Amino acid sequence: MILKVEGLIKKYGNLTAVNNISFEIEKGEIFGLLGPNGAGKTSTLKCILGLRKKDSGNIYLNGSVSYLPEKKNLYKSFTVEKMIEITSSITNNFSKNKAYEIIDNFNLDKKTKIANLSYGMLTQLYIALTISQDADLYILDEPTWGLDPLMRNNILNLIRDLSYNGKSVLYTSHILAEVEKITDRIAIMSNGEILEMDYLDDIKRNYSAISLPKDKKTKGYLWKKLENENIWIVKSNEGEPVTIDEIFEAIVKGSGNEKRTI
Repeated sequence: MILKVEGLIKKYGNLTAVNNISFEIEKGEIFGLLGPNGAGKTSTLKCILGLRKKDSGNIYLNGSVSYLPEKKNLYKSFTVEKMIEITSSITNNFSKNKAYEIIDNFNLDKKTKIANLSYGMLTQLYIALTISQDADLYILDEPTWGLDPLMRNNILNLIRDLSYNGKSVLYTSHILAEVEKITDRIAIMSNGEILEMDYLDDIKRNYSAISLPKDKKTKGYLWKKLENENIWIVKSNEGEPVTIDEIFEAIVKGSGNEKRTI
């Protein structure tokens, strides 16, 4: 076990951003934390890292961490090369050779100033810096946001290689297609709570869609309201198969009390 979170609660005034969540990550596992904006994903990561003070709960971290933040800010007056050199001087177990190899594969000019990089190029540089640190757990907040599909696949390959080498990964994402490609397990968050957590294949296997008359309810998530019936996504394999996108949409939409009866 690399990371264990138990009963984590984080509040900002009267707002409960993270509401009593628990999960753990094993060595070599890729764990995806999914949810809409405001679900509590970034607050969870920052509590794990000690960047935010938790209100209650326990966090057990068994090893070193490398972190890619949601906001990809670096010193704009530095060149790519200088940023790598500075990072090497202040970061334990950092490989300059690996960083230069990654930016070469990304076709980033090491003499370019960071101020002149596009958002996607800045993300690529930050990923190179993060992955070039030898750590036990890599915490990646939206690592592919703003990248084109080709570059996104390159990043996913780097993340997958971390797992192949026995490293653990905790990452957030809005892009469900990439989640299906590389994650072992996922947790779906909404309004600060984890509403579903399991191996990806098991989640898809456990849910299906059924139709009911509009005056009927069942244990599950109300997904679509049609003219003469409602479509529910329920924990059953007797209905129609559903994709992870549909399951995610139904769970998030149904996380309000007026729609969720599970």
